Amino acid sequence: MPRPRSTKSVEERLDRIEDYIEIMQLICAYGPAADATHWELIKQIWAEDCVYEIGGLGNYEGHDGLHKAFYGEFHQDLMRTGSGHVSSMPHVVIDGDRASATHHGTLFKQIDGNFPVIRLIASRWELERRESGWVVVRRTNELMQENPRARELLARVMEGPAPRVSEAAE
Repeated sequence: MPRPRSTKSVEERLDRIEDYIEIMQLICAYGPAADATHWELIKQIWAEDCVYEIGGLGNYEGHDGLHKAFYGEFHQDLMRTGSGHVSSMPHVVIDGDRASATHHGTLFKQIDGNFPVIRLIASRWELERRESGWVVVRRTNELMQENPRARELLARVMEGPAPRVSEAAE
């Protein structure tokens, strides 16, 4: 896709590049944080009022919900046997202080010395710039396995972030 010539100042363009890099770094930090169950980093990545919809495993709200997800039986079993949360490069759309990112995620688990993929997902992140920087406010994962919701998430790849609840009501 050709990119139209920018009419923005160098400073505005640099700000956008810095936002993009910060968002990419945040998303890229998720896999290592998950695989190490690095709780302090997980809390930095996610907003206190976040929602994490994990297809096939449940919905988790806020840091308390994330703690249940990461210290629950499924995740802790992954840690005992060895796992890898590996993502494709996300497509990021930035709209002011909000952004979205869409990509595939894979979860590898050590089984008998091999690391087969045990989950392949479509993933959609909603992020906001807050006082501390960019944070995840919502992440939705859907299993790719015969799941039209997964294809619907992926089809939104070029779509910007969802309106805030207060904006949607206006």
